[in-house]
Amino acid sequence: MRTSARRTSRVLVLVLGAVTALAAVSGSASADGMDAPYARAAAKVAQDATLLAAKNVASVTRGTGTTFAGVYCVKVSDLNVSDDLADAAIVATLSNYRGEITAIGGPHAYCGNAADTITIVTSDSGGNPADRPFTVAVL
Repeated sequence: MRTSARRTSRVLVLVLGAVTALAAVSGSASADGMDAPYARAAAKVAQDATLLAAKNVASVTRGTGTTFAGVYCVKVSDLNVSDDLADAAIVATLSNYRGEITAIGGPHAYCGNAADTITIVTSDSGGNPADRPFTVAVL
């Protein structure tokens, strides 16, 4: 499959927008609301699953379909956003830790196969499951 320069430019613009949105998300805000103007939904989460700041996110809980550390379920509250999570652009980053993070927009067993929930899986830099603070945004 060939990728045109124009398409590559559009993808680059989306990625830069995501980085900008995540930078806005990382400011201080309460769990009631946050400044994330380019995100349809966003959350800043502590490693113990405490929701520190949110936009269109109802809750964050620990994953129930696994015994591994580092599994979080981010429930999106806006139906316009949650209805297309499987096809949405979702960006997630670890906050002040080295390691790995995966964001799953489609239903996943770790979070009860809920269609309105983003499954987040975090690990340490060695790839071992580990609780880590993170930020996630749905563009």
